[in-house]
Amino acid sequence: MKPINSILILWLVAATSCSSDDYTGEAPVRDNRTLNVIGRGTAIAQVKTVEDPDTGEPTEAFCFLMDLFDADSGQLIGSLTDCDLGTTESPDGSLISKIITTFNITGRGSITSRGDVLQIPLGENKFSTAFTPQENNILSTTFDFEGFVGKSTLTGVVDLSRLEQDIIEFDCNFVIELESVN
Repeated sequence: MKPINSILILWLVAATSCSSDDYTGEAPVRDNRTLNVIGRGTAIAQVKTVEDPDTGEPTEAFCFLMDLFDADSGQLIGSLTDCDLGTTESPDGSLISKIITTFNITGRGSITSRGDVLQIPLGENKFSTAFTPQENNILSTTFDFEGFVGKSTLTGVVDLSRLEQDIIEFDCNFVIELESVN
């Protein structure tokens, strides 16, 4: 009878210690979204005061507004604003720009990211652009994207031949990978 009593006691201890009001029996639901978008167009620089995401301090930036297209359908879906908080030129002619990008998707909300964008000269004042984050670089989200975190990756080309007139031409592809845990 001792083995049966021991088993009964172990079962009662296990049953009572495993019950908790905090456990709902449901695992968190993960919502993953990938957006493939293109920022394209000719943009005129506008000086704006923005918050530096690294310091939290207000800083002047050169911001460029352009059209935002769905990469798969080619449809215009909103606008994109790139704000350059500072650019450093390397001896080889390449540039590193601290950029805050805001994707405004009409009727859906916005996604703001931060990147240190590498620009490599291609000739004739055109530069390839690239940024691949190693960790989350999404700063904020609104409406349909509220509560999401993730990464925004960039590849593209910018034409700086009219930079002295504060005009830049963009053709940049972005892959935005978002994740939310509810």
